[in-house]
Amino acid sequence: MAINFLNSVDLNQNQLIKAAIESQPNDTAAGTGVDGQLYYNTTLDTIKVWTGSAWESISGDITEVQGGTYISVTNQTGPIPIVNHDLTTRSNTTSTAAPAYGATFTALDSITTNTTGHVTAVNTKTITIPASDNTTYTLPVSAGSVSDPKSGKITLTGSDGSSDLVTFVGTTGRVEVAGNAGTSTITVDLTDDVTIVDDLTVGSVITQSQSGETNSFASPINMNTNKLTNVGTGTASTDGVNLGQVELLVAGVGVFKGGYNATTDPGVPVISGGSNIALDQGDYFIVTHDGDITFSDTTVSVEVGDFIFANASITASSTPASTQYTFVLADANIAGAGATDGATEKGVAGFDSASFDVTASGWVQLNSQRNPYGAKQSLNNTAPSVRTESGGVTTFTLNLAAASLFGTGALAENVKVEVTEGAAPYETVYACVTRSGSASLAVGFTGSIANDAYQVLLSHV
Repeated sequence: MAINFLNSVDLNQNQLIKAAIESQPNDTAAGTGVDGQLYYNTTLDTIKVWTGSAWESISGDITEVQGGTYISVTNQTGPIPIVNHDLTTRSNTTSTAAPAYGATFTALDSITTNTTGHVTAVNTKTITIPASDNTTYTLPVSAGSVSDPKSGKITLTGSDGSSDLVTFVGTTGRVEVAGNAGTSTITVDLTDDVTIVDDLTVGSVITQSQSGETNSFASPINMNTNKLTNVGTGTASTDGVNLGQVELLVAGVGVFKGGYNATTDPGVPVISGGSNIALDQGDYFIVTHDGDITFSDTTVSVEVGDFIFANASITASSTPASTQYTFVLADANIAGAGATDGATEKGVAGFDSASFDVTASGWVQLNSQRNPYGAKQSLNNTAPSVRTESGGVTTFTLNLAAASLFGTGALAENVKVEVTEGAAPYETVYACVTRSGSASLAVGFTGSIANDAYQVLLSHV
């Protein structure tokens, strides 16, 4: 959407940087202009100017574009000459060949072009294929070593009388290799007792079928988030245990015991003094009422939301000290006011609905505050606005001292002005605004402007 300027814009000899002229496909779309008005014709790719009665192209000194070597031009005198490179035609031939050993063939070695890209020279090269040097081999299999590490052998016997021996050797305790001349096979297998030197990755279940064997691991086993199933019940301090054993061991330890009312010392339930209840390590309470708790060594103050944990097992009626508990302060206090962050109490707070808005999830936002020193006035011929038209300019003069605006004592020099359309979408426009040394403010438009076509938003500072 374009910004409307309803009066002349004086740049005071400053530059208009990165400005684009209005683009239209033709004169009809550009409409009727005023003397000196410009637009860019996107069809002809040229700038046109209104000369009083028609749109005229702004031309340079070039009157014709002619062709040259390999270049042709259509529409030489314009307005848009088109320059083309002439087409190049040639006849290509193809050939096939199957050269044998010792034969020759010709290949392109280099191509030379001039600065315009035309081929000026082609160099060919004759390639000679070397004479044949084939050797064929037979691959007989024979047995190798029959003791660890066992092996198998293949003898490469060449048609030229040469022979080369290839031996496949196993690894003692890990891989066994056996050559069989009768079947011309070499068998690779694991030894009966296998030693894994580094990591072992198993894609499925490991099954032990030999009874009476003892497995020993020299490094940790990575289960990759899989379960160990059918684990027996551990008996020694170094044994692993199953889930049932763990649940049995921790049953009754670290249990939430409910709320703790500290209103009347020693509180409910009683956790201090000679009548305290028994607790296991990790048992805890949440404070529901503020108060003080008197222990054998000191008095502890607690507030709503605080946590009380038993550090160890506490027997009933044992008059425990405060050190046998851990107190976690939740700090659910009422928020206070202070001069600094460190000196201000943090906690629960309420907010004035006249200035704040709070959602159900506790999100607090400041309400939109209307400017008490602002006003809106339609530009018409009804007080406090007066309309005059003279010399091709329409002027609306406002009396800012009127009671409907800012009242007695208002000065135009202290008022900010924004001019908008008088109806939706209320687009901001730009007119000439002048201020007197009193309460008089004038808004000027080029041409004849109807009443209420525009309005002003005023802010007194």
